[in-house]
Amino acid sequence: MVRSAHALLAVLILPGFLLAQEAPRTHQVVDGDTLWDLANAFYGNPFDWRRIWNANQGVVDNPNLILPGQVLTIPGVEGGPTPTPVTAVVVEGPPAAPPAPRAAPRSTRTIFYRDPTTATTMAGAERLSHVAVSRDQVYSAPWLVPLEGEPMHEAVLTSFAGGSRSETPRAYDRVVLEPRGTSLRVGDQLRAYRVTRTVRDVGDVVLPTGLLTVTDVGPEGVVALVTKEYHRMALGDLVGPLPPYGLRVGQLPEPVAGGSQAMVMGFAGPAELHDLGGMAFLDVGADQGVAVGDEFAYFNAQAGDIIEGRLQVVMVTPRMATARIVDIDDAVFEQGVVVRMTRKMP
Repeated sequence: MVRSAHALLAVLILPGFLLAQEAPRTHQVVDGDTLWDLANAFYGNPFDWRRIWNANQGVVDNPNLILPGQVLTIPGVEGGPTPTPVTAVVVEGPPAAPPAPRAAPRSTRTIFYRDPTTATTMAGAERLSHVAVSRDQVYSAPWLVPLEGEPMHEAVLTSFAGGSRSETPRAYDRVVLEPRGTSLRVGDQLRAYRVTRTVRDVGDVVLPTGLLTVTDVGPEGVVALVTKEYHRMALGDLVGPLPPYGLRVGQLPEPVAGGSQAMVMGFAGPAELHDLGGMAFLDVGADQGVAVGDEFAYFNAQAGDIIEGRLQVVMVTPRMATARIVDIDDAVFEQGVVVRMTRKMP
């Protein structure tokens, strides 16, 4: 009888004990927190930011606006001590004043503003008969590869053909390619590229340097003609096929409601402020239905219907997209901000 009572007591108490042990932890937002940084702190992967956002839809309306004092649920993480920020600094002294309220949207334009009636922005582009993204914009767009991984390639640019004395391959130079397990044929069109920098915790930036056409496959090896330069080529550049391109003149993106969200993972260049023409990397790609020519917008954090910046996709891989800044009112684009698709290619 005593054993039965103990067993019954365990049945009643144990589930509550387990639930207490397995309860998801929470995090109180402090100034400077972003979903990108929180996902990196709790999951070790900033790309998991959607897990936190989806679990806090009742608290966070705009993923760009999490406010100090908000308490967020961190799904999949049991209660315990909060991960210690790497850059945390303890300063002795009186308690800090509460954070000041965020400023209301400015009524004046900054030096970044471009009038859409005079600039070739996406708003004005609809009135023009042109291609949404040019072939060269696709071929010259940088992209990301996993950290410490080498970009896929079919050959390496090893030397000059014909004994050129130039220090770097230039347009119409003939160069020798060393195939890497792939048979190259006369007429093949190729692209040269190399890794230029690393976006911390995200990937390595691959920068296209130019285009090549194979002109000869013989005793000297595979010889190609440099047909276009995007950046300064160098011996040792990797060489691979051109990305697909199928856009037509007059084919323009169309407005969509409730478009998908994407987060800016980083930028092709090292600049702290990113202006018109800058290249940003988004954490969505072809696997999520993103295509070249799609457009994303950054909305004002306080007034959600005001667009402060626009991006146009110029290259996609299965899991990421490269997007060009085509319109901007202020320096709003930085790592961790969330943008929403507003126009989709048909």
